[in-house]
Amino acid sequence: MRALRMLLQAYGVAGVLSLLIIPVSAKGWFGSEPDPLAAVFAIVLASPWGLPLLGMLPGNSPWLAGILLAACMSFNLMLGIWLLRWLRRRAERSKDRAG
Repeated sequence: MRALRMLLQAYGVAGVLSLLIIPVSAKGWFGSEPDPLAAVFAIVLASPWGLPLLGMLPGNSPWLAGILLAACMSFNLMLGIWLLRWLRRRAERSKDRAG
């Protein structure tokens, strides 16, 4: 359980950092070179929902795409939290039955 909780925390931090990299790299802030592939990390972390939903976006709005990627990452994180709680309840029930 502890490993899954740490994995979810690392996923949340990686998601936030990947979303922050996009505007920093696109605008060249802090002396960084503009990188057109800066969103790849966010797209990978938003999988499996990110790519199909990004393909359905009307137009080419980077802010709308960022909001959509954040929503997909949040959904993945919520699924992980639900799984963690479900496993915890299952372990408690099996402990109650055994003891």
